[in-house]
Amino acid sequence: MDDAQSHNIPPDLEARLFRKLQMIDDAVTDQDLRVPPSNHFEKLRGNLAGFHSIRVNQQWRLVFRWDGERGEADGIYLDDHSYR
Repeated sequence: MDDAQSHNIPPDLEARLFRKLQMIDDAVTDQDLRVPPSNHFEKLRGNLAGFHSIRVNQQWRLVFRWDGERGEADGIYLDDHSYR
C-alpha cells in the first residue's frame, strides 16, 4: 500500500481509521470489538437494526453487519455521527 491520501477521508482521521479497520478484520467474535472500551461497540436499532458500530472518534463511526457464525464483518462504511 502506498502513502496516497484519500480525498474523501479527513487526513487527521486516516491513521485511527486504519487501526479500527484492522481491529474489525482481526476480530473473531463481537466480544473482541468491545476492547478497548473507547470503541463504544454497539448493536444499532431503528433504521439501522441488524448493524453494529464502533467509534473512530467523537464525530465518526464505522457501521457494519457482524456475522457471528463466520466471525466476520461486511458492509462496512464510515458514518458521519455528527447528529448526536
